[in-house]
Amino acid sequence: MEMKSMTLLILYATQTGNALDVAERIAREAERRACTVVISSTDDYDANSLPAEDTVIFVVSTTGQGDTPDSMKVFWRFLLQRNLGSHWLEGIHYAVFGLGDSGYQKYNFVAKKLDKRLSDLGATAVVERGLGDDQHPSGYEAALDPWLSSLWSRLNEIKPHFFPKGPDFLVSNEELIGLPKVQVTYHNVNDMDSRLSTATDFKYLQMQIGRARSMSSGKVPHEKSKPDAFLKMVKNFPLTRASHEKDVRHFEFEFVSQVIKYEIGDVLEVLPSQSPAAVDSFIQRCNLDPESLITVHPREMENRHIDNNVNTLDVPIKLRTFVELTMDVTSASPRRYFFEVMSFFATAEHEKERLQYFASPEGRDDLYQYNQKERRTVVEVLEDFPSVQMPFEWFVQLVPPLKNRAFSISSSPLAHPTQVHLTVDVVSWTTPFKRKRQGLCSTWLASLDPEQSMMC
Repeated sequence: MEMKSMTLLILYATQTGNALDVAERIAREAERRACTVVISSTDDYDANSLPAEDTVIFVVSTTGQGDTPDSMKVFWRFLLQRNLGSHWLEGIHYAVFGLGDSGYQKYNFVAKKLDKRLSDLGATAVVERGLGDDQHPSGYEAALDPWLSSLWSRLNEIKPHFFPKGPDFLVSNEELIGLPKVQVTYHNVNDMDSRLSTATDFKYLQMQIGRARSMSSGKVPHEKSKPDAFLKMVKNFPLTRASHEKDVRHFEFEFVSQVIKYEIGDVLEVLPSQSPAAVDSFIQRCNLDPESLITVHPREMENRHIDNNVNTLDVPIKLRTFVELTMDVTSASPRRYFFEVMSFFATAEHEKERLQYFASPEGRDDLYQYNQKERRTVVEVLEDFPSVQMPFEWFVQLVPPLKNRAFSISSSPLAHPTQVHLTVDVVSWTTPFKRKRQGLCSTWLASLDPEQSMMC
């Protein structure tokens, strides 16, 4: 009989990062119970290995109209093979937590069909699947908190070997927090790559973007770390009147580095630019030197030999450039764990108490109202807690990654073979507390001057 793994496996499939956040929270809670845990994206895991596992927790999001995330497509196709049979996962225990939006017809469709398929293959559910809903006043955590409580209770009953120190043992948060998962190394100016002096403008930009985003802890796929092409905006004009409540724009771009073939129905992924003033505010608030040269890598790699000729991860980059290209400090709201870690670095007692409350189950609803509903940015949160001074490594790990934005292409390659056109609604809204908010990428595009704008 094949030996089962004695490690709790957590597999996640994410499109926007929420499923990864949930998976990491489950992993932290497992570690607090002295449980050995492994966490992996479905695209990094060999589905052939599933029968050798003991218990697997799946965290999956639903995108679009009931679609699986890109990172799950290969994994899901494997599970659908007819030759696997109804006993393929016999003896395996599993749990599924889904993230979705009940405003869509196929709400949490991926979690539901994964749950059914695992059962059809012979696996046994530990608890009933959990379904997080973005439409809930407290977001997906309203369903996650009670689901996790049931999960740990049930696992303690049927899988006590996962918890060698007993069902009531909990490591304190102070002990668990330890060190951040990334290591930032500072370099002197002599470590700058000599290849930059001979690089063309496009080559230089591509290298800078590729380096920064390859070093990011935000799970940027390697093949997406470098831009495929650079575009120059040649037209930017409104399709709606100035008095209209919506600002819809038509943008036309020309390929200036290389022409990329596309078809009708394709999307263009755009890496947006953040407000330089906001980036400067973040750097100043964190007492960082924007001109310092850094490399970033996982902490377990910190003692390895560095060879600049082999791995672009190890070529130093300016700290400001890294923040600007990888860390969304100007539009994305930080996650719950951000507030928990902040509480350990708050020196003002009233700030520490408020942060601890926000990070607790009791403070979940108030945190959602303060943070997600208001779409507070990292910079704004830090301004509200001035006594917090965290090491830069924690910010690299916890600040939401700057993500590409996808727009449907509105031009035909037959009519415009060297151009690509976008028709974009410039996003803006008012929060419950009357704060004016704007979409990062659409607002940036609308501000570009066709005479001098470059984008990637």
